[in-house]
Amino acid sequence: MEKHLQDLTEIRSLMERSSKFISLSGLSGISAGVIATIGGIVAYFTLLPMDKLGIIFYDNHLLFTLVGIGVIVLILSLSSAIFFTLRKAKSNGAKVWTNTSKRLLESMLVPLITGGLFCLYLLKHAPHLIDSATLIFYGLALLSASKYTFDDIKKVAYLEIVLGLLAGLATHWSISLLVWTLGFGVVHIVYGIIMYNKYERA
Repeated sequence: MEKHLQDLTEIRSLMERSSKFISLSGLSGISAGVIATIGGIVAYFTLLPMDKLGIIFYDNHLLFTLVGIGVIVLILSLSSAIFFTLRKAKSNGAKVWTNTSKRLLESMLVPLITGGLFCLYLLKHAPHLIDSATLIFYGLALLSASKYTFDDIKKVAYLEIVLGLLAGLATHWSISLLVWTLGFGVVHIVYGIIMYNKYERA
């Protein structure tokens, strides 16, 4: 009886491995969080001299600078995620580009592309809401992709959405930026540490 239960457990584990993308590394989350935190700090000191009695006047130069910071953070975060994911997959003898990873990517692209286009609109009409929008659409992308990877992603997704809503309610740009940094920085670092200890450290 005990052997049959063990066999069933192994079969279930194999089925989960085949239907879930498990090469995501906790180190990817940690590195992305550190990069986002640095980006948030740089953005703060970029905006601080522009603060006129708590109000930021977004001219083209300032918007270009902020977009540049965001693009650099995105590129570095994606690069680190790809690096650590490939490294983990290689150490486990697993393939990265599978049907499951394709479905995961596809499920994330719709909310991410939609959010990106919406942020382009906000850039011109309501740049103070970009912090909120990026968190919300990122959370929706994680929620959409959660069925193809670790269930822990759902918790992060809901947290990002809640933080995005809070950022939208912020009455000062520094509070909104702080919430953004918490969402993309601190949450990723904490999540990455938990994932690393839970799935990789052993």
